[in-house]
Amino acid sequence: MAIDKIRDCPVMETIKVIGGKWKPRILWHLRAGPATFGDLRRVVGISEKVLHENLLALARDDIVSRTPVKEGDMVYVEYDYTDYGRSLVPVLNAMGGWGLFHAGQAKVAVDQDRGRAS
Repeated sequence: MAIDKIRDCPVMETIKVIGGKWKPRILWHLRAGPATFGDLRRVVGISEKVLHENLLALARDDIVSRTPVKEGDMVYVEYDYTDYGRSLVPVLNAMGGWGLFHAGQAKVAVDQDRGRAS
């Protein structure tokens, strides 16, 4: 019997696109609006090479757009969600909320292990 991997676990399709160490952080910060390469590098704390590779992968999957911007003599690139990529924001918000809840639960468990109730 053949296994339909998408129906078996559609979450894995999402993880393929947004998984890894850096993509969730990049996408989380882009929720606030467009950002330059330098902005993302500072906020995410990532090397230029790794940031470039992750942004290329997100652009290839049509999650992030890359727009050259010219201000006077200066030219830079802004990264933002595509319309399609913006559909991930509620997913990221839900994951962020769950992460905060989980971190709170983990703190309660640690405090209880130490004999304190929070």
